Amino acid sequence: MSEIFPAKSIAFEVLSCTDPSREGEFNLWYDKVHVPEVRTISGIVDVYRYRDMQPDLKDLGARLSAPAGAPVRYLTVYRINAPDPWAVMQKVKENDTKQAAAGRAIDCMKSFEVSVWDFVACRHSLLPPLRHTRLPDGMPEAMLLLFGGHDPARKVEHDDWWLYTHAHDLLETPGMVQCQRYMSLNPAPSESEPNVCNVYEFDLDNPGAAMLKILEDDKCVRRVQGRFSSFSRAVKSYGTGLYQHWDLM
Repeated sequence: MSEIFPAKSIAFEVLSCTDPSREGEFNLWYDKVHVPEVRTISGIVDVYRYRDMQPDLKDLGARLSAPAGAPVRYLTVYRINAPDPWAVMQKVKENDTKQAAAGRAIDCMKSFEVSVWDFVACRHSLLPPLRHTRLPDGMPEAMLLLFGGHDPARKVEHDDWWLYTHAHDLLETPGMVQCQRYMSLNPAPSESEPNVCNVYEFDLDNPGAAMLKILEDDKCVRRVQGRFSSFSRAVKSYGTGLYQHWDLM
């Protein structure tokens, strides 16, 4: 179980190296140049990286996967401590623009989406842990990000369903140790954007197998029993997926 999550405010950036032959160069630049510079921005507490695990989820994992043939996704997690986290991430974007103008950016990086979030709730598993992983930076070894949406008028009902029904169900999966819920801080979201993000932490040898079991139970058990929210709405997000901790170079 992570020691740092849940954070009060966080941001996620989903990006890729557009040239697979330069992935090593891309990661070296990102870890050695980009991350240290971003850490100097006021309001940024720390920066962490994850890489798409690309698990084999059979025909159940389309929502959790990048499009076929797309470059592997990387996830940057920003911990934020500031009165206006959204404004902090605008400074990060401005820094990216300045990096590019000054010739300090790499030309094989593509950022797909940046989202900013505020903490809502957290639940922990009551099952005995399968192992006790403690990474040096305190972050989860693997985590599932699920971006979703709901009718804003039914936010309280949707949060209650997630906290007392859905999170409870998923935390019965061996190897899932903790989950957090965040609400979007986007001041002007479109109707297709997610307004909620759920983060599920795994601590076991094969997170992909645990994820597949969750999807199978969703289809064959929980949905049949009517344990899904009736007021969720479809959203567009490139970042939903299962990610593994990336050790900075």
